[in-house]
Formats: sequence, structure tokens, C-alpha cells
Amino acid sequence: MILFTLCVLLSATFWGAFGANATKPHILFVAADDLGWFDVGWHGSEIKTPILDSLAHEGVILNQTYVQFVCSPTRSAIMSGRYPYHTGLQRGVIRPPQPYGLPLNITTVADRLKTVGYSTHAIGKWHLGFCKWEYTPPERGFDTYFGYYEGAEDYYTHRRSYEISKTSLNGLDFRRNRDVVTNMNGTYSTEAFATEAVSIISQHNKTIPMYLYMPFQAVHAPLQAPQRYIDMYKHIENESRRVKAAMVTAMDEAIGNVTFALKKAGMWENTFMVFTTDNGGPVQSGASNIPLRGSKATLWEGGTRGAAFVHGTMLEKSGYVHNGMIHTVDWYPTLLNLAGVTFHDPDLDGMNVWDSISKGMPSPRQSLVYNLLNTSGVLSGAIRYNNWKLIVNPDSQHSGWYPPANSSVSEPTAKVNTTYLFDLEHDPTEHNNLADSQPDALAMMMTKLKDAMKSYVPDLSDMNPPTNKSNPANFGDAWSPGWC
Repeated sequence: MILFTLCVLLSATFWGAFGANATKPHILFVAADDLGWFDVGWHGSEIKTPILDSLAHEGVILNQTYVQFVCSPTRSAIMSGRYPYHTGLQRGVIRPPQPYGLPLNITTVADRLKTVGYSTHAIGKWHLGFCKWEYTPPERGFDTYFGYYEGAEDYYTHRRSYEISKTSLNGLDFRRNRDVVTNMNGTYSTEAFATEAVSIISQHNKTIPMYLYMPFQAVHAPLQAPQRYIDMYKHIENESRRVKAAMVTAMDEAIGNVTFALKKAGMWENTFMVFTTDNGGPVQSGASNIPLRGSKATLWEGGTRGAAFVHGTMLEKSGYVHNGMIHTVDWYPTLLNLAGVTFHDPDLDGMNVWDSISKGMPSPRQSLVYNLLNTSGVLSGAIRYNNWKLIVNPDSQHSGWYPPANSSVSEPTAKVNTTYLFDLEHDPTEHNNLADSQPDALAMMMTKLKDAMKSYVPDLSDMNPPTNKSNPANFGDAWSPGWC
């Protein structure tokens, strides 16, 4: 009798834990690279994205989701739930020879998901530092990693070049966990990443919750795509736009292969999917953010308001457009809440927006910081509070509005001032500067900007200049950790 009771208790304990895991949703987080606002079908683009369009319309289209202005800062926000000006990553991208990364005292979203039983996998672009192993994905909470450390590598050879002090550094940048991948030369990265995801899904025990983080290389430069996709856009005369369109459609198909694999494995009905871009599209290389103003690497809406949606059967309300304000830092607490992770982080900037995106309730977020940067005592940046947006000392480049036909234009089409105030509720395309006509609102926003600066962390990029120690020639022709 005692033995029987013990067996029952052990069985209940085992199946209770098993059942708790089984009810946790799988999480698919897809981040496109350099995808413009007007580069997806659900925003009216000529670019074919049937898979993404279908998912967006079935789920919830996020109409005011904000990202950072370039790659590394957004990825740091996803991983940490903190604004880049709080982690030292506010300057811009981490260059290949720079000896720093996402600060090692930060607990990543993957780290926290593992504490409640998640299997974690990262496939694609890292761009959060690699000068030592501790900065790389296997040491930041991921059970497996297949991808590359940097940005702007060749889609087929997977090599990356960088010039420092008139010396050209060139090496292979492709990894499986810690090992260099040498047998993928000639394989288009978008397809390679989808194939890897399908393989992981097909071998996964669906009773164990999975976090699959897929930051695609697509559609970042260099502009490269298989010819069969380029041939779909012969009607587009502008070559950059034509190839960019092909890259987007190739990514769309790859994502379809991943979602199909989840369906085949019986995991899709319990999968929560997030799709977002990492920043606005670069208008000088085929992207368009029209009708929004600006480009990648700017703090205009076109550089920071991202194409995004969520999808999943756990959404209580779906099939609509959500207009609440959301920032990339919000995914951290939102996903952890969904996964049942209990944690305390007083330095978190993110807010749990689950009720907003799952029930259609108003967003708890009423303000956000686009970015802050102190350059030799000169402050530049942008903040938002309710409908008001303040921009100070914006970069003059790409400050206009760029339809697809003019996507190769590199000069601004609008005069650039030092201070801008916009009412985004009535002027989402940032045509009417109210800095002179609304002095009270301007004063309020300037005070909020100064308050935000009180928690400013020094920029790590300035303190870590590029070094030749990173030369791939020192590491068997591959960009590798071990030089910082």
C-alpha cells in the first residue's frame, strides 16, 4: 500500500510538472532586417508577402510598434528589455573589430525562459558582440545557435569584410554553436536558416516549450536573391527595389516553411508568433517607408516605427489592427509573462503589453524614448509622450519622404532644423513642426527629455574602438572570439 501511494505521488509530481510545461506556449520570434514600412503587402506594397499577409490578418497587426533606428540597439532591447541608452548600445551597430557587446551582467530573455523549462534556439543574425565567448548566443541563454555574429555579410559565401587603418579584414562568419560552418558556401542564408528551423522543429519534443528566435539576415544589404525571385519583379525598373522585393518574397516563403513545419509537428496551435522588423528600411538601398518620414538610421517615424504583428490561438481577440503604443523593450516582460516566468528587474524599461495585444485593451505605454545620444556634450535624440514627439538635433541625411520609385535618393527632401515637435495623432507623417507654435508642449517635452538623460549610460562604442586583434587571419580565416 505504501509503495502504491508513493508511486501515485511520484506519478502525480511527474505528470504535474509535465503538464505545466505542456501548457506553456511555444514562442516563435521572427525579426526581419532592414524591412521598410512599405515593403510588406499588408501596408499596400507591390512586394508579394502572401504568407506574412495571411498571418498578419489572422492575428493582430501592430500599427504603432517602435524599434530602434539600427540593428544592434534593437537586438539589445529584445534580449534585455532595456533601452539602449541604458545598456551603452545607443551609438549604433557593433562593428566587427569592436571589443564589446551586450553587457554581461544582463540576464537575457532566453536565460529567463530556460528557468521554466524552455528549449531555446537562435537562428540567424546575432550582432550583439563576439570578441569573447561570453558574448555569444550559447553563453546568453540559447541551447543551440546557427547563424552569424555580425552584419552585412555575403548571403552565399557568408564572408564579411571590414577595413581598419587601411587594412582589409576578411573572414568567414557562420557558426553552429561554437563551431565554424564551412560547408554552406553557395547556400542562400534565408533558405539555410529556414532549413535549420525546420530541422529543429521536426526533432523537437512538443511537450517541452520551445523559444525559437529567428533574426533573419534578410533583407539587409548586400542586395542578393535567387534569380527565381528576382524574375518575379521584372516590372520594377529600379534595380535596388527589384532585388529588395525579391529578398522580401524569399523571406516570406522561408517563414512559410517554418510555420508549416510547426503545423506538421502539431505545435502550431500552441505557438505564439511575433514578427517585427529591427528598424525602418534604408531608402538608399531599395527600401521604402512611405508614407512615413525618413529612413533606417534616423529617428523619424520611418526609421523607428516597424512593420509588425502577432499571431496565435491564445489571442482572445484577433483579426484587427491594434493602434496602441508598443516598444521593442516590451517583448521581454510580455513573453516572460506569457511563459509564466516570475522575475524582478528594477532596471527594466519594458512593459507587459499582453492584455493590449491579446484582448485589444489600451496599451499601458504612454511614453517612449526613441534614442538618446550625448556626443561631446551635444545631445541628440527623440522621445514621445502620448501624441507628442520631440526630436532634437536630428541627422540631416534621409530626412524626407521616399516613395519606392525614388528609393535610391540619398539627399534629404526637407529642411532640417535643430528642434522638432510633432502631434503624431494628427500628423503621423511628421510634416508640421509645431516647435514654435506650441511653446508649452515644447517646454514639457524638453523637461521630459532632460529627465530621461538623468539615467543615461556612457556609450560603449566610443570606449571600444576597432582593433586589428580581431583579424580573421589570426583565427583560421574566420571571425572568432578570443581577442578581448
